[in-house]
Amino acid sequence: MKLEKEKVEKLIEKLKKRGATEKNPPEHASYRLSFGGGDLIVYESGSLVYSGKGREKLKEAVIGELLSLEANLPKIGCDEAGKGEFFGPLVVACVCADRECLRELLNLEVKDSKRMKQEKLIEAGEKIKEKCKGVVRVIYPENYNREYEKFRNVNRYLENIYLDVLSKLLKRCKPAEIVIDKFSRKVEEFIREKLRTEGIKITAKEKGEDDPVVAAASVVAKAERLKALKKLSDELGFEVKEGNLNNGELLQKIPRKKLHRFVKLHFNVKEKQ
Repeated sequence: MKLEKEKVEKLIEKLKKRGATEKNPPEHASYRLSFGGGDLIVYESGSLVYSGKGREKLKEAVIGELLSLEANLPKIGCDEAGKGEFFGPLVVACVCADRECLRELLNLEVKDSKRMKQEKLIEAGEKIKEKCKGVVRVIYPENYNREYEKFRNVNRYLENIYLDVLSKLLKRCKPAEIVIDKFSRKVEEFIREKLRTEGIKITAKEKGEDDPVVAAASVVAKAERLKALKKLSDELGFEVKEGNLNNGELLQKIPRKKLHRFVKLHFNVKEKQ
């Protein structure tokens, strides 16, 4: 799990007031605190690592303090998976976290899906869907290629997908704040203008996954994409891996008349064959 610098400083201050003692931090770490028989190391990146026999007690104390720092709840976090990959679907997920959902996310130590192993990621994605409200949209290449033609720009298309997903989730969740992992300069203004929802703070953040609710959306989106890739692999009869690297040769195995069902065609895939 990662925290923004401002929250790190507030967390350290609160733990010290509860009797935590500070120790010399290891290399690349900003803090090391001892509390209740456990140690908390906070790295310069904002990552938290627990250790010691009192690890669980310390973790519960940290979760309690982090919950007390969250003023804007419920909060919606949004992220996508598959935007830059020519194989398989684009997946957009938005998660609405109330206090109980956020407690579960902190307990799971959710982080950017790119930093998680696949088996752990899929398991975490299922737990998040059980504990938190959310909306996920999985857009397989056949639909993606047809819808993309209306926009001819992936960011404009993605902005409209986010608008659709958020509009559906807002029928089930009344958030104080919406945080989107920033993918375009216009997304924050576009969502604010189109939703026209008074009283909701809307922010698009670079490295938005440092927020645990955005990280949860990242995990759910990636988990659903991995499941979709498995489905496509089964249909094709060979494995489709994550990422573009080394996937070019697989294009030659797909009949041209079926290419639109598995590949986002605006990636100039002809050059990869």
